Amino acid sequence: MLDRVRPGFRRVTAVTFSLLMAACAAKDEGKAPGAPLEVMAVELAPTDVTLYADFVGTIDGTENAEIRARVAGFLQEAHFREGSRVNRGDLLFTIDPVMTEAAVRQASGDLATAKASAAKAKADVERLTPLVATNAVSRQELDHATAERQVAAAQVLGAEGSLEAAKASLSYTKVTSPISGIVGVRKVSTGSLVGQGEPTLLTTVSELSTVRVRFPISEQLYLKHATTLNRLAEGSTGERRLRLILADGTTYPELGWLALIDRAVSVTSGSILLEARFPNPQGILRPGQFARVRAATDRIDGALAVPQRSVIERQSMHEVFVLDGSNKVERRAVELTDRVGSHWLVRKGVKAGEKVLVDGIQKVRPGMVVKAELVAQGPVGGEPLAAAGTLPVPTASAEPATLPSPPAAGAPGSR
Repeated sequence: MLDRVRPGFRRVTAVTFSLLMAACAAKDEGKAPGAPLEVMAVELAPTDVTLYADFVGTIDGTENAEIRARVAGFLQEAHFREGSRVNRGDLLFTIDPVMTEAAVRQASGDLATAKASAAKAKADVERLTPLVATNAVSRQELDHATAERQVAAAQVLGAEGSLEAAKASLSYTKVTSPISGIVGVRKVSTGSLVGQGEPTLLTTVSELSTVRVRFPISEQLYLKHATTLNRLAEGSTGERRLRLILADGTTYPELGWLALIDRAVSVTSGSILLEARFPNPQGILRPGQFARVRAATDRIDGALAVPQRSVIERQSMHEVFVLDGSNKVERRAVELTDRVGSHWLVRKGVKAGEKVLVDGIQKVRPGMVVKAELVAQGPVGGEPLAAAGTLPVPTASAEPATLPSPPAAGAPGSR
């Protein structure tokens, strides 16, 4: 009899165990058995998006004057503190003037000798001229005296030039700054022989109240915005619409402007050089720093954006899960354009008002009914749209066809 009861008992025990396990699993998940899967979704809404491009460049002073020794001699003294600000005409170095002073004295003596010779030649001509009229001397003697006077006058001119050159060399022993700016470190020590054979670099002065950043852009990007770029580079508008991102990722507070477009496109790189300028009132920016110039390249009104984590890449396709009115999951192919911040801009495949899954996409299947919780999509892009006193942006494109081509699967497409 026990043998007849045991099979039934085993079946009841197995069913009871299965129900208990299901109940425990449902309890662990926080829902009753058979309840729809809970997911998160965003409701798509049109938004105005500004597209930005970053260009890598190097910061430099608007003027950089290399201070060099223009005359040979021993460096006597430096009259500045390294890294300090100097004004145009300030004395920076003194070079031993002994040799140049001697050269000035020698040139002065040569000039005096030449003037004496010129005076004698002039007197000879004046003495011989009336004698020729009375045939007291020959015409040949007068011609010879006249030539001697001309030679003496030329020697005076040469001696005057030598004296001016010697005086200029003497003035070069006082090395002054040709511009106002920040002076760098000394390249030579006091007592060193400088200017022997070649102009020795002593230091450099850079004008840093405004700095420049030069960077290349592609020929295609230049052609797309050529009219606007050339207008801005004329210098008459003074529009400040460029950001500067420093090496530590911080954004420089001052806005910059476009100051230069190079005359030609490089045939080797297919790019054209641009120059931006940024105010530097606090002296934070220094030559040699690497930075990224951020420019607003386009503005799209009424764009649709989906979070990057919503997009599924399948070979050359991009897909998202969309919920219909009854919260049924539908797989939808989409065409993407640009990646802006943590979002993709969508050209085709979804429309405003539809709900796109952002969480739980690995658990759902097409046709499944889910319980969706709507979450805020958040701002699209990392830069704010233009407002009073902030970064200006381009005028919105008139037609959606101006959107860039979709990126290849797996391509970063980052702006």
